[in-house]
Amino acid sequence: MLKLSSKEVELQVDPWRGGSVQTFTWRGIDVFRPGQVKGSPLSLGCFPLVPFCNRIADCRIGFDNLTRMLPVPPDGVETVHALHGIGWTSPWSIAELCNDYAVLSLRHDGALWPWAFTAEQRFEILENGYSHTISVINRDVRIMPTGLGLHPYFPRAGATLDLQSTGVWQTGVDRLPADHIAIGQSPNWFAGRGFDDCFTGCSHPITIRWPSHQLTMSPSPNMSFTHVYTPPGEDFFCVEPVSHIPDAVNSDLDHSLTGLVMLEPGQSMSIACQFELEGRA
Repeated sequence: MLKLSSKEVELQVDPWRGGSVQTFTWRGIDVFRPGQVKGSPLSLGCFPLVPFCNRIADCRIGFDNLTRMLPVPPDGVETVHALHGIGWTSPWSIAELCNDYAVLSLRHDGALWPWAFTAEQRFEILENGYSHTISVINRDVRIMPTGLGLHPYFPRAGATLDLQSTGVWQTGVDRLPADHIAIGQSPNWFAGRGFDDCFTGCSHPITIRWPSHQLTMSPSPNMSFTHVYTPPGEDFFCVEPVSHIPDAVNSDLDHSLTGLVMLEPGQSMSIACQFELEGRA
């Protein structure tokens, strides 16, 4: 376990469990849902989405006139679709480490994902939060469809969410995007069936408020989609800044609408998000 800290902030990162954040605290307050010491990265505070985000239908990619199969996720968390990339289930190496800064690296040979790539995560402690950067380089000889994102979990008790968007891909019964509709105002995030949907045209920053403090999330401009997961009856919710919609690699829509990035051999892509806290009177 890596521990990065300053006077106000502490970040614990587990390289072996997907290079994921176990805990993120500010002034002793849990900002992310505190992660469990053992178990799947799904029980942690935040994990990386590399080299794709959310689901790919039936673990199948139809790309470049070929069909490629992906493994189902471990632990039975999703029995039909590929989920969240492979970074969150892979051990990462420690490339750099100091008191308030760490770099993790991942080298993939093309076995679990049909393209070879290298990825890097950078964690940097800020005065009142931290900065999280993810980058990927296509190390294959072929064009690689690519997407990146973050999957943080937040404590639900007393929380309100301020996310401005212009539309949403509503998730169908197969847990994949079904219909895109325009929205004029923010929904009631914690009412009814809850959400497991990808919001489009998102303007930043994103604000989450609790009675004693508030968090400002500032994703980079290439993360214009936000997947919101608010399962009824749970003590957490997820607000995931991502670079593309679910199953983007199999979509017939133009990449300008799905957010999918096509990396030539040797090309790179990066995303970043700052998490900054302040108190509330």
